Amino acid sequence: MANSYLSNCANVMVERINTSQELLEVCKGKTSSVLLKRLKVALVTANPVLADAEQRAEHVREVKHWLTGIQDAFFQAEDVLDELRTEALRRRVVAEAGGFGGLFQNLMAGREAIQKKIEPKMEKVVRLLEHHVKHIEVIGLKEYSETREPQWRQASRSRPDDLPQGRVVGRVEEKLALVSLLLSDDEISIGKPVVISIVGMPGVGKTTLTQIVFNDNRVTEHFDVKMWISVGINFNVFMVTKAVLQDITSSAINTEDLPSLQIQLKKTLLGKRFLLVLDDFWSESDSEWESFQVAFTDAEEGSKIVLTTRSEIVSTVAKAEKIYQMKLMTNEECWELISRFAFGNISVGSTNQEVEGIGKRIAEQCKGLPLAARAIASHLRSKPNPDDWYAVSKNFSSYTNSILPVLKLSYDSLPAQLKRCFALCSVFPKGHVFDRETLVLLWMAIDLLYQPRSNRRLEEIGNDYLDNLVAQSFFQRLDSTMTSFVMHDLMNDLAKAVSGDFCFRLEDENIPEISSMTRHFSFSRSQCDASVAFRSIYGAEFLKTILPFNAPTGLESLQLTDKVLNPLLQALTGLRILSLSHYQITHLPKSLKGLKLLRYLDLSSTKIKELPDFVCSLCNLQTLLLSNCCDLTSLPKNIAELINLRNLDLVGTPLVEMPPGIRKLRSLQKLSNFVIGRLSGAGLHELKELSHLRGTLRISELQNVAFASEAKDIGLKRKPFLDGLILKWTMKASSFVPGNLNPLACDQKEALRMLEPHPQLKTFCIESYQGGGFPKWLGESSFFGITSVTLSTCNLCISLPPVGQLPSLKYLSIEKFNILQKVGLEFFFGENSSSCVPFQSLQTLKFYGMPRWEEWICPQLEGGIFPCLEKLIIQRCPSLTKEFPEGLPSSTEVTISDCPLRAVAEGEHSSTRNLKNILESPASTSFMSRGELFSPTGNPRLDASTSAQPEIASTSQSIDDNEVTSTSSLSSLPKNRPLSQTEDLDQCETHFESSHQNIEEPAVISARYSGYISDIHSSLSPYMSRTSLVPDPNDGGGSGLPGSSSYQYGKAPVRSPPSSDADNKRLSQYDDETDIEHMKVTDISHLMELPQNLQSLQINRCDGLTSLPESLTESYPNLHELIIIACHSLESFPGSHPPPTLKTLYIRDCKKLDFSDSLQPTRSYSQLEHLFIGSSCSNLHSFPLSFFPKLKSLSINDCESFRTFSIHAGLGDDRIALQSLEIRDCPNLETFPQGGLPTPKLSSMLLSNCRKLQALPEKLFGLSSLSSLFIIKCPQIETIPGGGFPSNLQTLCINFCDKLTPRIEWGLRDLENLRNLEIEGGNEDVESFPDEGLLPKCVFSLRISRFENLRTLNRIGFQDTVVLETMEINGCDKLQISMDEDLPCSLSCLRISSCSLLTESFAETETEFFKVLNIPHVEIDGEIFS
Repeated sequence: MANSYLSNCANVMVERINTSQELLEVCKGKTSSVLLKRLKVALVTANPVLADAEQRAEHVREVKHWLTGIQDAFFQAEDVLDELRTEALRRRVVAEAGGFGGLFQNLMAGREAIQKKIEPKMEKVVRLLEHHVKHIEVIGLKEYSETREPQWRQASRSRPDDLPQGRVVGRVEEKLALVSLLLSDDEISIGKPVVISIVGMPGVGKTTLTQIVFNDNRVTEHFDVKMWISVGINFNVFMVTKAVLQDITSSAINTEDLPSLQIQLKKTLLGKRFLLVLDDFWSESDSEWESFQVAFTDAEEGSKIVLTTRSEIVSTVAKAEKIYQMKLMTNEECWELISRFAFGNISVGSTNQEVEGIGKRIAEQCKGLPLAARAIASHLRSKPNPDDWYAVSKNFSSYTNSILPVLKLSYDSLPAQLKRCFALCSVFPKGHVFDRETLVLLWMAIDLLYQPRSNRRLEEIGNDYLDNLVAQSFFQRLDSTMTSFVMHDLMNDLAKAVSGDFCFRLEDENIPEISSMTRHFSFSRSQCDASVAFRSIYGAEFLKTILPFNAPTGLESLQLTDKVLNPLLQALTGLRILSLSHYQITHLPKSLKGLKLLRYLDLSSTKIKELPDFVCSLCNLQTLLLSNCCDLTSLPKNIAELINLRNLDLVGTPLVEMPPGIRKLRSLQKLSNFVIGRLSGAGLHELKELSHLRGTLRISELQNVAFASEAKDIGLKRKPFLDGLILKWTMKASSFVPGNLNPLACDQKEALRMLEPHPQLKTFCIESYQGGGFPKWLGESSFFGITSVTLSTCNLCISLPPVGQLPSLKYLSIEKFNILQKVGLEFFFGENSSSCVPFQSLQTLKFYGMPRWEEWICPQLEGGIFPCLEKLIIQRCPSLTKEFPEGLPSSTEVTISDCPLRAVAEGEHSSTRNLKNILESPASTSFMSRGELFSPTGNPRLDASTSAQPEIASTSQSIDDNEVTSTSSLSSLPKNRPLSQTEDLDQCETHFESSHQNIEEPAVISARYSGYISDIHSSLSPYMSRTSLVPDPNDGGGSGLPGSSSYQYGKAPVRSPPSSDADNKRLSQYDDETDIEHMKVTDISHLMELPQNLQSLQINRCDGLTSLPESLTESYPNLHELIIIACHSLESFPGSHPPPTLKTLYIRDCKKLDFSDSLQPTRSYSQLEHLFIGSSCSNLHSFPLSFFPKLKSLSINDCESFRTFSIHAGLGDDRIALQSLEIRDCPNLETFPQGGLPTPKLSSMLLSNCRKLQALPEKLFGLSSLSSLFIIKCPQIETIPGGGFPSNLQTLCINFCDKLTPRIEWGLRDLENLRNLEIEGGNEDVESFPDEGLLPKCVFSLRISRFENLRTLNRIGFQDTVVLETMEINGCDKLQISMDEDLPCSLSCLRISSCSLLTESFAETETEFFKVLNIPHVEIDGEIFS
């Protein structure tokens, strides 16, 4: 183990002591200089034996203890050297500020800091290191040498001929692909065999797959000679060559020199087509591989060498012609593998159903790794008892420990500098998606990227490290851009194992004691309250990292007070990484000033209003993240003092200007936004000196530039590292009013001409530019790097720039050119006729919001225009009526909407065009989608997945004047009547009304007094959701009712294209966001006039309507959403079947509608994702879940006939996607299907007012994704199914279920994720609560209500609830408690209401009494004591 990372750590420290002049200057004092020398001697003395210690630590306890101790001492030494370098840096900052007085003060302050603060730490660390050095001989450590490496085992020549083929699971496609590669002669390297590399993480099945292919009869017949050599970690060219020769000849080889051996092997293979498999190949040495290949230089054509390896670097070294990346197995394949090894030849379907349910959950935990599946199966062999399987599932990691040594071989072979980088990743949870840039910045902040005597950027070094880890299968790529990665769960376990006590990840509030050695700490925002998490780390005095993970969902309000944060930062002055992202802090505590070593500070998505000046004293700070700080409008004026700042993220933060002097941040690599102030702040010229800028730069408020020469001075042409450039002007509505133009603004066209970027730029965007034209450089072919251009809101431009001459342009978007009428040849060629083919690389072309564009002239070119075009999008161009462009590639997908050109295109398509698709789709918008606009979280997926009920009530308000009312008495409609394009649809609106129905709601644990507990949401589709579920009892049932929530849907009334001067006049006021894809109809006649590009249709109160038009299923391919409300005569869908394109179907108050006829196996519901049936479909008795494979949310409300669900065999039960299920007011629902619900993704379930329901679904514990369960007014349910609740349950609410009394047998105590518990009503026999061992250990919030005979709280029952912070007691009239004895000591919020005896006993209590109890928030019947 020559690549010891501790040895590398020592070398780096010694190198810095030897070469840092600033360090020596700071330690000029007698004491500090002596200590520095002693520190160096201790490091040099310990260094030679470190590799020996790391190798022996796994087997000798004393060595392991010594190694852990000296590792801690090394880290402390790093801290001391860091403080010394920080003092040197502080002196440099002060010196650059100038002034003799300042210099003198600087020197005195520095000496005081050294003597009082740093020297005592140096003394302590040096003594600690010298103590460990003295024990080197005692425990027998010796200097490590290469000769002591474990001897390479002789190459294994055993053939895999006896592989039991019947036991191989899956890999059919992979086998076919590899066999095809081996049999093909397409890839022929003259004189050398073709090299094929099979790459994958350890245990993924590389060897097994290769064995299958090796033994395939077709392969055997194709090759004259087959050889299989297991190589291993140490590649010895002589020994492997000898093993190959022995495998061919099957006799002993006595030759002892490599050249003779290679000649002999070459003669043996002469004229023979061979296949050589080198299994488990590790060597990354070019010279060794070249030496090995000498024996194969005259190979027969068609010969192949197959390498199986963990490393892509091996593939590169071996110059592999084909690289086959092994994929992980599917969950189904893992389950088949587990069941075969566990049960032998017993078929999967014949196993115990309960065992099978748990087994499939275990298969998911294997994350596709066959080695993990086999290891687990070995523990379960011949164990049919479900308890054994449940134990394995619950303690999965402990049963896969045997795999870690296999993975650790990869870790041991890593270069030393990569080992600490990998170990740090243990602070991230399993399944975490790693972002390349973020991970590199974190490594940089911990100082893991330093390379002595290297001039490379730290970011480049970090990216190389990450690429190396990816290549060696420690990470898996998520996308082709190589920016996102995941780590397999077992690799995460390995990282946790090798990091030891130095990294700690807290994923729940069941907090063990954290070691004082811990350096890096992370915790889950969603599972751990920050105050609880921070209390656990006060003892970790050397902590470097505080990193919360799991960003909030948008429903949570993450609180963090000064009371918690201030003492923490005072205690942990050695922090390098601090993230307060998403916490609702409004200011930074002064204790932050003491974090002199801080390099990474994340304040994104916080409520801070200003950055205090003391932030500028953090001279080590490299990364400052301020994105989405919506209340932050300025940066501190002394920000130039952050001389090490490299990354400043301001995306989404409304800065008014940049502070003067920002040009001094010469280390700055990333600046997301540079805002030009009006008459103040930093001028544009300050960008000139920021020569290292990279990534994407946005320059905002360019209208504030007073002189065009400023634009020239910034020298964008001299910034070759910029990938993207966004130039943004801002034009207020008053800008076009005479006299309101900015008198100081320069000519925008001239300014844009001066802002010419470097030719290597990749993406370019112009927004709200008000110049009359574009400069010549925009469109010059010299800009060979540009791949994406967006030109938006250029309101005064009457022509387009010649972007057709950009040779690499792939994406082009032209948006909101309000006065442009013609797109001509200048768009393709510019002023000069060029022989260059225009738009030679363009793949996507988009025109959007061009109200006056009338004509598009395209050149006649041999081979056609836009030769590579894949997508053409034209939206909201109402005046474009001229000829559709000729010569598009036949495969181009064309999308046209809100544009008369559609009709022309369709007509020509039928006669002369061969276009792949002419589609109509909703117009895209430059802001959030409709779903995001009307979602309280801004995340429609979240609202859908966490919803409990879609709720749209019929309106009791008057209808708008321009809405079409239902006056027709027609009972049916013609099958088809196309809508004329010129018909006016002004009267069709799309919105949902406010509702005031009295709908019973569960009184779940609410956010009315705790910002940490999320309400349950409801949604019709991702477009709608309710913001509140629970009315405050003190609110009187007013505005807090969900029924009072107001929904908006759709936008302004639609308008026809202009056809006259009057229309053109109206066009000048044309709203860019007008939409005709979403309609509400309240008149039957208007169902005959639907637009062809209809996406969403609401039919409301059409009382005479008995059947929907058949055209709905035939003529509207984009219809994704259908809402039918209060159509009391409606009986059927067209053809007895809803349109197959629907994703959302909402039916309410349609009693006669027959939905059961639609529920047939032959029907297609492949697209439906959201279904709501309320007070409708009176003949619906059973609902077949199997027919709806993509259904995510299902709500059945007030259906008297509904009795159960049905599961149809063979229709994909295991692939049901349901995430949210709600059943309300179904009085005849009695049971769930036998065997339970096959809904593995179900995350939320609500059962309310189902008075005949006898039991919850069987195998409830098998619903592994279920996080929220609400059971309300189900009086016949008595107990919980065998196996208890799902392990991931987070919220449990049981209300008014008289027979469902919580019991210890339910196993609530073992639910580690259960944070929110509410019990209301019933429990008539309960006089004392809770019983000992009843409550979950990790419960955070508890509400008990209407326990009529409850008299006391059992303090013993609370003794394990160490994280219980919020407690509400309601309607317990007989309860009496002692506030200082009966309540949990962990409480921070107590609310008592409608408890007469308690109210009486505390009537005279003063606020001070509650402060003594240390409960910050106490509320009794609405009166707050805090």
